[in-house]
Amino acid sequence: MLDPYALTVHTLTLRQLGSAAQLAEINANQVADTETALAKAVADGNVIAARGNFMITPAGRGFLDTVYPSAFAAVRSDAAVDAAMDSFETGVNKQILALTTDWQTVEVNGERVSNDHGDAEYDAAIIDKLGRVLDKTQRVLRPLVEVDALVGRFLDRIAAALTRVEGGEIDYVSGVRVDSVHTVWFQLHEHLLRLTGRERPE
Repeated sequence: MLDPYALTVHTLTLRQLGSAAQLAEINANQVADTETALAKAVADGNVIAARGNFMITPAGRGFLDTVYPSAFAAVRSDAAVDAAMDSFETGVNKQILALTTDWQTVEVNGERVSNDHGDAEYDAAIIDKLGRVLDKTQRVLRPLVEVDALVGRFLDRIAAALTRVEGGEIDYVSGVRVDSVHTVWFQLHEHLLRLTGRERPE
């Protein structure tokens, strides 16, 4: 697995721009440890700082490319993980993407238009489906949760976002300014790809 320094740099591939606190929320490091790692990463040229936020550099991506193969060797050779990823990509990931589209748009006279969320029953049906897909995702990704705690953290964050949706905060379905189901799902997927060495499907 990744040491705190590499994990901090890695987290910037999941969230393209973020503060130390935001990165720590993703990777479960202490904020102070994240700040220390970021300071070193900036000095090393792997990260750049901009007004309290940080971004990975091409050198940082190159650094991770040298770290991943050894750090994740055991995961990448695990047959159960490989099978779980196949199920994830062909099943729940496609379902989440389709539900996000259904949430953001509705069909009117054969055309897709923006969903104004005026139909409570339509929205409630999608939220219910999201809950069922996320329950299935917990089962599908169990082999990965067993070998990488960060996967379980992502699933907990997605569940927390869904709880807020169910409480009426509908921006937590796909809003880009909050840790919505869709936002955290994207981070989870990117982490899974880097963990397993796979390419993002077209």
